[in-house]
Amino acid sequence: MVSYLVVFIVIVLIMLKEKQVRPARLWVIPVLLIGVVFSTIVSIKLTPLSIMMYISCLIVGLGIGVWKGKLEKIRKNHTRGIVTTKSSIAGIILFFGFLLVRILVGHWSREHALLSLTNALMFIPLGSICSRRYIIYLRYKQLMGE
Repeated sequence: MVSYLVVFIVIVLIMLKEKQVRPARLWVIPVLLIGVVFSTIVSIKLTPLSIMMYISCLIVGLGIGVWKGKLEKIRKNHTRGIVTTKSSIAGIILFFGFLLVRILVGHWSREHALLSLTNALMFIPLGSICSRRYIIYLRYKQLMGE
């Protein structure tokens, strides 16, 4: 439990820090996360129900990511000519809310064999991160006048 608290504090501090937007790096984390998610589900038997759960969670994640992307504080520093972004408190709370749900369902699934549901829940952060990064990219292009 202490390790979760330490990780939580570190992530909050990182998320509250203003960071420079580098469009070439926006896609690194989503690609890595796609690899992790698909390597996890490739080893299990896919059923029509599990595929529907994956697609549903992906759609929910995409919607959440659009919302979080619009909550991001993005501004252009005219003196340095760079665009910076900073996560909002609402985005951080939302992120940790879904992380908590994922942990609780993961714990519950060990006892109730809900492995498909926990795998499906991994698609929520996947969709969220991908669409959030896309919104940041669009806003970056708008601020840079492209």
